[in-house]
Amino acid sequence: MKLPTRPSRATSLRHFLLRWLLGGLGLVMASIALFQLVAGFVNLAQAQDQRLVERLGHREASGAEVATSMDRDAAFYRIGLADGSWIAGDRLLEAFPWTTSLPASGEPWLYVSRRDGSPVRAAAALRHEAHGAGRRIVVQVAEPLIARFAVWRAYPPALFGWLGLVAAGMSLVIVTGVAMTSRWLERARRALDAPQLDLALYDGPSELRPAVARMQDLHVKQREWVEEQRRFLADASHQLRTPMSVLRTQLQSAIAGDVPASEILPQMLHTVDRATDMANQLLSLSKLEQIKRAGKLQTIALHAVALDAVMELAPLIAAKRLDFALEGDEKLGARGDALMLGELLRNLLANAIHHTPDAGRLGIVLRAYAGTVELVVWDEGQGVDDALRPRLFQAFSATKGGVGLGLSICRQIAEAMGASMEIYNRVDAGHVIGVDAVVRWSQGP
Repeated sequence: MKLPTRPSRATSLRHFLLRWLLGGLGLVMASIALFQLVAGFVNLAQAQDQRLVERLGHREASGAEVATSMDRDAAFYRIGLADGSWIAGDRLLEAFPWTTSLPASGEPWLYVSRRDGSPVRAAAALRHEAHGAGRRIVVQVAEPLIARFAVWRAYPPALFGWLGLVAAGMSLVIVTGVAMTSRWLERARRALDAPQLDLALYDGPSELRPAVARMQDLHVKQREWVEEQRRFLADASHQLRTPMSVLRTQLQSAIAGDVPASEILPQMLHTVDRATDMANQLLSLSKLEQIKRAGKLQTIALHAVALDAVMELAPLIAAKRLDFALEGDEKLGARGDALMLGELLRNLLANAIHHTPDAGRLGIVLRAYAGTVELVVWDEGQGVDDALRPRLFQAFSATKGGVGLGLSICRQIAEAMGASMEIYNRVDAGHVIGVDAVVRWSQGP
């Protein structure tokens, strides 16, 4: 069972830098102080062990010589036999319990013992008895164990005072640096908020210059897009108002009985069809904007998309008894979006069907050559007047009763897929025999 993860909370860059840098500085200072404390402890422990060994005297010294030396020192000492019997020194110091483990060479044995219930650091060694049968005796010396932990006496508070002073100075440097960084970021924010920005005057962080330039470019494109949509909506509302006004007039005439129903109803049906076409084209433009913003293009099979569009418009082709042909490599592909390309083909085919005379011919050709892929919709229409060509792809510039959006949408779809679209008159022996609508991808799939 997977436990739910808690989403990370957003925080300011300034707070993050302060916590990270000051926390890191504190960790470094604490590490230095801890190292000094550990080093002090080790030095004190080594010094104490060295003193104890020195107080034991030379390994060849006799017990009497050891006792005389101990009397001159402040350390606790005890001299006894191997069985633990006391001979001289401090009776409160416990006897060495592991006499059989002491080296016969007289090397000292360092250990922790007790004196009157208090822990002590002790050293023990074998020595010769000064008088008598030359027996070996056990000599012990000790100091309070607490002496090896008195680090504060070995490293005075002045050292830690210096550490604190250095930490305060570094903290001031960090806070100042973060404050300067915050001011630079504030300059970048003001630059992004400015409606017009000359990048030559930008004085924020150089690392943010590409992001600022990119955001300014997006702002410009957004303003252009909003202005374009505003103009489009104004034109669309004007174009839709016309068929609605015509339909209203026709309804009033039908209600008043000024025109026979058999005459006015077909007119009303034509007006409704024109308004429906307009609404469908506007919806197509809305769909196109959504797909363009998604920006997900992939290689698609042109033949399959063309076949779907032809099957959808087959009733219109059959109604005019047109001879249709779909030619080209079925495996040919290009970068695009199947929905967008289908919308483009339906518009071009509907336009070709409308302009092709009854029992005429039209078709689609798919071809590739020299790294170029082309999709051609051809018909046997009357051709395009040269006077109309400059505004052929402008929105709401219809001729012969059209709504004026089809070719404009087709070109926008082609450009959104990285292709181009043009309309050519097909000429034979100096006469126009039809029209070719060519969608061209300059690079192959």
